[in-house]
Amino acid sequence: MPRAFTPDQLTKGPFTTSYASRVGVSTSSLRGGPWRHVFRNVWVHQDIEDSRETRVAAVRLVLGKHAFVCGLTAAWLYGVDARDKRWDLVWVGCRTGSRLRTRAGCYTRELTVDATDLDLFNGVLLTTPVRTVYDCARWLAPAERLVVADALTGGGLVTVEELSAYRNAHKGIRDVRRVDEVIRSVEPLSESPMETRLRYLLVAAGLPRPTAQHVVRDADGVFVARLDLAYLGPRLAIEYDGAFHWDQRREDDLRRDAVRALGWTVLVVSASDVRGTGDGVIERVRERLRQPAA
Repeated sequence: MPRAFTPDQLTKGPFTTSYASRVGVSTSSLRGGPWRHVFRNVWVHQDIEDSRETRVAAVRLVLGKHAFVCGLTAAWLYGVDARDKRWDLVWVGCRTGSRLRTRAGCYTRELTVDATDLDLFNGVLLTTPVRTVYDCARWLAPAERLVVADALTGGGLVTVEELSAYRNAHKGIRDVRRVDEVIRSVEPLSESPMETRLRYLLVAAGLPRPTAQHVVRDADGVFVARLDLAYLGPRLAIEYDGAFHWDQRREDDLRRDAVRALGWTVLVVSASDVRGTGDGVIERVRERLRQPAA
């Protein structure tokens, strides 16, 4: 198979579909070549690291003057990959009353912001972490609101106290009650978006909220494992299996066997279990919680 045409100009950083066409690479070639789709009409060579700097450079290609990044894209620039049907659009904010021209590939929101709501990173203006959590809590689906809140609080970019204070200072904004629910449900100890989605799935089904990142020790107090989610009374552990390599999976299996040896039930959940309704996971957990404690 002949090697894909790869102009040197397209190996330095993100580029637009139109720029690729000018240097001889068609849209169909982008879809089948050594390229990674960043968002609508923006691409990058697959060998370029998916870093915050790369993401900012991609946004800079489509962000107009007098605009700032907000919502889902601001969360993305902070390193959070939340799901949304508008994931391939750049979420652009403009101040209330301004007349920002809609650009192809952008999703524009008119927002009331002041200087303290915005931050500058490598030439790109974006909402601060606390404002980003606040906006995503109002705009995204329930599980994805928590994905953003868990990740940014867990990463130390914002605290729950800061989010609460911000909410109390902005009571009149639309859909603010959704922020209250996020504040009640946020879990800074969550270590991945799928753990957050799994926890949300269980709680939304009416099950008790599990403990995140519970440490299990043996009778001598020696560390055995840290569990993704746990119900302490019935000794039920729920582990998300995100391992892609055999060595990691084998290590996880040994750790879970050690936890089972201490009297715990360990349920292992995959991405396919969490997607959709998640009925299978919910029923497995519910059935185990119905059983009397050992």
